[in-house]
Amino acid sequence: MRFDLNLLRNLAMLLHTRSVTSAAQRLNMSQPAMSRSLAELRHLLGDPLLVRTRGGMLLTRRAEELVAPVQQWLHEAQRLVRPPHIDLATLERRFQICATDYGVLSVLRTALPAIMAAAPGVSLDIRQNTGDVVARLAAGEVDLVLSCTEPDRTLVHERHLRREDFVCLVRHDHPLALQRGVPTLDDILAWPHVSVSVSEPTDDPVSIALARRGLARRTVATTPYFAGAQSLLNETDMVLTLPASIAQNPAVSTGLRLIPAPPEMGGFDYWLMWHTRSQSDPATHWLINIISRECAREACDEPLLIAAE
Repeated sequence: MRFDLNLLRNLAMLLHTRSVTSAAQRLNMSQPAMSRSLAELRHLLGDPLLVRTRGGMLLTRRAEELVAPVQQWLHEAQRLVRPPHIDLATLERRFQICATDYGVLSVLRTALPAIMAAAPGVSLDIRQNTGDVVARLAAGEVDLVLSCTEPDRTLVHERHLRREDFVCLVRHDHPLALQRGVPTLDDILAWPHVSVSVSEPTDDPVSIALARRGLARRTVATTPYFAGAQSLLNETDMVLTLPASIAQNPAVSTGLRLIPAPPEMGGFDYWLMWHTRSQSDPATHWLINIISRECAREACDEPLLIAAE
């Protein structure tokens, strides 16, 4: 037995109104068209459904049994086609996000209080930003990716979050911190360096920017973590180049000196990416918007770096 969905809609209205005329009016149909629907329904269900009496039309026992399931079907069908809506107060969702510790320190750290306040039932699982992140998005392994790699817009959707500049960190009594005037690029390259690279040793933005000019740092130590790299400076003459939003955090820079990085050391853009499979999901878009909003607010609130004297 195959039902036309329009027939089920007509059946629901006939059961509700118990009148061919009223059902036709409610659904903006002609009375003959509704009569034909009733005849077809009687044939398919093998039951009169509506019978005429002196007091009007009455439902048969079979029709009475159909009232509840047909109404339930109608409700579910309306829910399926209704524009999606989320109730943040009751939303319970665990989002999977690919990010390095830069993404955690500079983006998610600022957004998390607002996320928790708006949707107490939402949790974030931070996954390592490794492998083919586009494939991981497409497979549903992760919901969002935070990355400094410019997105391929033929494969993912994106939101640009910020442009990040660099600063250099040295121990408080480092010769660079004590010299008069702002250190030049030659001054900074004359000292050994700590490099932060989340995958290959030469793929960090600073190394790439310098390589374009035919230059390179003398790298003594390489670490995949932005957080904690500063601990290598206190007993050495090394220079650490970090994104300004991290370096200016007191938890990172306490006891160290911040030196403006020469423009030749470059900077990078940071992106939030998601797959088409999540494009119509209201919860994902809420999270995208709140991360973007808080990231922009944090960028406006960041203090200006005071040049070294």
